[in-house]
Amino acid sequence: MQRWSDMRRIGMILGLAVMGLGGYVAERAEPIEPTELGVTINESAEETSSKDIPVMTDKEEFGSMIEDVPKGTVRLVDAVTSQYTLQYTDGTSERPSKDGVIYETVIDDLGLIAIKLPNRDDSFGVFNYSRDEEWGLHGIQNFTIPEAAEKVRHGLDLPEEELFVDNFEMSQLERPVEMWTLYDETQCITILVTDAFSVADGELIEQRDVSNERYRLNQPEGNGLYYVDQGKLIVVTGNVSEDVLLDLSDSLPETWSADFPMK
Repeated sequence: MQRWSDMRRIGMILGLAVMGLGGYVAERAEPIEPTELGVTINESAEETSSKDIPVMTDKEEFGSMIEDVPKGTVRLVDAVTSQYTLQYTDGTSERPSKDGVIYETVIDDLGLIAIKLPNRDDSFGVFNYSRDEEWGLHGIQNFTIPEAAEKVRHGLDLPEEELFVDNFEMSQLERPVEMWTLYDETQCITILVTDAFSVADGELIEQRDVSNERYRLNQPEGNGLYYVDQGKLIVVTGNVSEDVLLDLSDSLPETWSADFPMK
């Protein structure tokens, strides 16, 4: 349904212990080959000739470059804006702007951030991180909202009955992660599932049934919550209200369901 620009390898060493990105020296700009980086890139864009979609630049994208996260980086927005660079065929490059953050979620050693990409006004990425001593990038979901794409009837309790939906699995991690992003022109919601662990972050959301506890995440941008179901940690985050996330989380099927999280 959607296609993405090629991304091939640029010289870089992967730190296997933390599944992060090792240091490298870039002598020439080559497209990244995701499978050789230990960083999984999910490309789900499709070109469209629609004149209604605003384009921020007429530059043609050539590839992407991923660098080390500077040591001591705390905020995810600082990690992604210092690490990820889009390259263009005219030899110039551009990084995402901190003003483009859609949501920024941290729960213990896991991190999710959605941010607008600089090449198009209708393009954004969802970046999945984990942290030992430093943030390490594991996966990227890249999206462009094409007019030709088909929205999916998701069957969940959301204001819109149909949204664009993309699934992304990172089974190579020590703690495998699977996530789904539901989005349209104005909103981005990500559902992440991984093995449950002791969670120190979050506060119990009041007026929730004791058998249906949800915990609020304190986020710099967007809203987020989590809960535990049958040994699985479910994180729901996005640039929508907490009430929308609560209704959505309550409508999710049990995690063992074959078609989770859709209905």
